[in-house]
Amino acid sequence: MKVAIIGAGAVGGLLTARLGATEAEVTLVARPNSAAAIRRNGLTMVTPLNRVARLNPRVTDDSLSLGPQDLVFLCVKSHALRGTIDTLTPLLGPETAIVPMVNGIPWWYPHRQPEPLADRPLASVDPDGLLWRSIDPDRVVGATTFVAVEGDGPCRLRHVSDQRFVFGDVAGRDNPAVDRIVTLFGQAGFQPAKTTDIRQAIWVKLWGNLAFNPLSVLTGSTLGRLCNDPGTRETGRAMMLEAKAVAEKLGVVFTTSVDERIAMAAGVGDFKTSMLQDYEAGRRLELEAILGSVIELAERTGVHVPMLRAVLAMVDLRARERREVAA
Repeated sequence: MKVAIIGAGAVGGLLTARLGATEAEVTLVARPNSAAAIRRNGLTMVTPLNRVARLNPRVTDDSLSLGPQDLVFLCVKSHALRGTIDTLTPLLGPETAIVPMVNGIPWWYPHRQPEPLADRPLASVDPDGLLWRSIDPDRVVGATTFVAVEGDGPCRLRHVSDQRFVFGDVAGRDNPAVDRIVTLFGQAGFQPAKTTDIRQAIWVKLWGNLAFNPLSVLTGSTLGRLCNDPGTRETGRAMMLEAKAVAEKLGVVFTTSVDERIAMAAGVGDFKTSMLQDYEAGRRLELEAILGSVIELAERTGVHVPMLRAVLAMVDLRARERREVAA
């Protein structure tokens, strides 16, 4: 099995390290500077048990040299997906499955859905429909993960906790590619699961992200602190309840309560959310996919979400002020 992983960030590095230990032929596709650094220094991974693994993965900055792959994982931020299209195209054969590992509501979410979605792209995550036109949603295997992983210096990553990944066909079909992915991730030592309702799994993950990621930027606090402080816990809970109302209007059935999902997040401990890591590093925040998309879905379903709108406005201002200072 040929597997390409686009993106050398924390999740891309983790998949490269772990899937590369299986019998699959795994190649990391990275930007030229990142690819050169990984060739020179290798990739170091610190496991949840604080064991250090040093690897020399197959890496390239030229996807054209690889030819068609069986699986392609898109491990970039949601707003960076547009920049992967030229890299992705040479990797596609007739049966290639594309697996976006992104936070928030993905661009393919309206695919084969009834009103008010009805195959109409979401402006918040795909403003001009470029992703919708360029990447056939029928090729896509939906995915979400609960792993906590962070960059820990150049060519180094730290896998903090969790091994869970969930995969499913975006149209709910019996897709053999999903079974191949689940088998591969099991061989890599992850805890993969197959679902017939990938949107429900995405909402369970997003439920925590849309509340505590933005709050972490506003407060500078870790996930554990945010979940256990009475004030931020209640603020996050209110945001989650608004999002739940939106999801339920779209037919999503939650089997986990709000408080159970907060407890799940608290269990990660004193971990900086990916959004806080991005803010501190001066990178663009995933506000469109994590909050903007939910607000857009609220508008389509007629749900009032004042708390989500207020928090988005505050985090957006904070991010813009930081960019202005940096400039």
